[in-house]
Amino acid sequence: MPVPKASDDSVYLYCKGASASAKGFVSAGGFTVLEGSTISDHTVPSLETKGNTYFKLRNNLIKEGVIVDRAFTRDYEFNAPSAASAVILGHTSNDNVDWKTVDGTKLKEL
Repeated sequence: MPVPKASDDSVYLYCKGASASAKGFVSAGGFTVLEGSTISDHTVPSLETKGNTYFKLRNNLIKEGVIVDRAFTRDYEFNAPSAASAVILGHTSNDNVDWKTVDGTKLKEL
């Protein structure tokens, strides 16, 4: 299935962490992260236990070549903004707070 493309009225959101920086937008199937976005250089231990689904997803994306050298090699649609931010940040996250517009507006405020 093709990955959604941003439309003229798509609002770009950014997720930043210590060593991560990603850009994406809300899409029909959840949330699309754009090519070139980078993931954190580590995961916290609780991601493996509490966020096991996200931990596996992150490892699968690396194994499948969607993420190479910590960067997305192509646009990728996650089923939810929280899945995207957990993979990017390396820990479970509150997508409503971790995804923000360029001026700092949180996803939950859009």
